[in-house]
Amino acid sequence: MGRMSHFLEYLLIGFAMKAGKILIKGLFFLTICSFLLPTNSFSGELSPGEKRRIESGTTNIFEIIISLLKRERFGDIYEYGDQISREAISKEMFISRMREINYQLAESWETVRDIEVEVVSPRRANLKATLGFPGPRAYGASGETIFQTMVFEMTFDKDEWRINLRPFYDRGSTRQRGWRGPRNAR
Repeated sequence: MGRMSHFLEYLLIGFAMKAGKILIKGLFFLTICSFLLPTNSFSGELSPGEKRRIESGTTNIFEIIISLLKRERFGDIYEYGDQISREAISKEMFISRMREINYQLAESWETVRDIEVEVVSPRRANLKATLGFPGPRAYGASGETIFQTMVFEMTFDKDEWRINLRPFYDRGSTRQRGWRGPRNAR
């Protein structure tokens, strides 16, 4: 019986060694493949050209949105919203809230200043801009412009940059960041 158990022990050890070699070869193969195959994950390094492209794309979309905001084209602004924003609020409700808030931006160069883009990943960026709103008018005199700095989250979806709509319609979320909001929102 002892001879039989030694033989089984020998077989089991041999089998375990072969299985171990196969496992090591498989892990080595997977490691090599993970370096060779392209992935969608962000490695943290973008070329200067890629960063400029992202900054330019987000800034262009933001300027279009500001132009639509000045003309009170709230339905069109909604179309530039990211998927999460558009799932959180219907188009009709967004338009209604925007009219209720009564956005009014300052004239000409005071409308938007100091645009900065922080690239978070190839598909996500934070755009920080200072927006100008007309100040209160007292006794017929025009008030000074009130400037508020806001941060807008932007994502790349369906081949274009989209913006988080919440800072536009949710005064509570922007108030937490120190923004007092547009006219009639105080």
